[in-house]
Amino acid sequence: MDPTHELDEQRRALREGALVQAMPELGTLIVTGSDRQSWLNGLVTCDLAPQKPLPAGAKAAPPAGGAYGLNVVKTGKIFAEVWIVVAADRIYVGALRDRIERLRESFERYLIMEDAELQDASDEHAWVFAHGPRAADLAAAGRAAGAEAAIVDWTGLGGALFVAPRPAEGAVVAALLAPADAGPVGPTTAAAWEVLRVENNVPRFGVDFDEQNFPQEASLEERAVSFTKGCYLGQETVFMLQMRGHAKKRLVQLAVEGEGEVPAGAAIALPDGAAVGEVTSQVRDPRAQRVIALGYVKYKHAVQGTALQVAGRSAEITRAPSAAPSSSGAAPRR
Repeated sequence: MDPTHELDEQRRALREGALVQAMPELGTLIVTGSDRQSWLNGLVTCDLAPQKPLPAGAKAAPPAGGAYGLNVVKTGKIFAEVWIVVAADRIYVGALRDRIERLRESFERYLIMEDAELQDASDEHAWVFAHGPRAADLAAAGRAAGAEAAIVDWTGLGGALFVAPRPAEGAVVAALLAPADAGPVGPTTAAAWEVLRVENNVPRFGVDFDEQNFPQEASLEERAVSFTKGCYLGQETVFMLQMRGHAKKRLVQLAVEGEGEVPAGAAIALPDGAAVGEVTSQVRDPRAQRVIALGYVKYKHAVQGTALQVAGRSAEITRAPSAAPSSSGAAPRR
């Protein structure tokens, strides 16, 4: 198939149905013990509080607990991205393989009197994601093929997470691609996803943000942070930055005129040439003579529609995070 047509088919699946993505870059921690959920909830930015009891007579749905979040250090800066699936007797935590061991060591430092145990099960388990408005419809098929599943929207496009014993990975992927009633469904590759994630404003750890960034700098607060849950490691800094201040810079998406590549690190400037940031990722938009990029700009310029220059070429911010709440925002639960 022509690569351009193949990418267009994946765009359609992402927009109308579901795009299935194997995630071999993720390792797995398994958390067990009676305190596993409350303990882990104190170490991540997302809310893992147990779901409210169903009303009397309500029909129970299959377990769908899970979340996308961050583990931040005491200073509020990001240590790792985490994808979480809450199963009946354990919790699966997915994170980049090169951070799994450090994440396990970090978590264990905060394991004191709680009944919780951690196991690195990276070699025994595989992760598969589904993205798109019909991704949640694939949960039952994934479970039937041997996976634990959670309805989790990592990208803002709709989504579901699947974690399965490694021998069942192929069967899970096949099951997710089989349903004919979820709109267009198809697989994606690492190379194609790199294009799609930049087009859809999905930052990547180690590329668009890292340990030097606060969640708000990486523009992840709406997707990955709960501002109403109880205390967690680094919560005070993250909360205060959101409610009573702002990050000095924000990650935004830009459209840059011209087809030539824009290298990572390329300067982002105001029309008068004053530097305000730099590019972190870029892909060429084959449908127009332009480049789509992600990059940091100073807070006051992080507004959709702002005219800029990138490497001397005209550019405009096409997506920017919403403004931070005022200091009158509600305090978190304690």
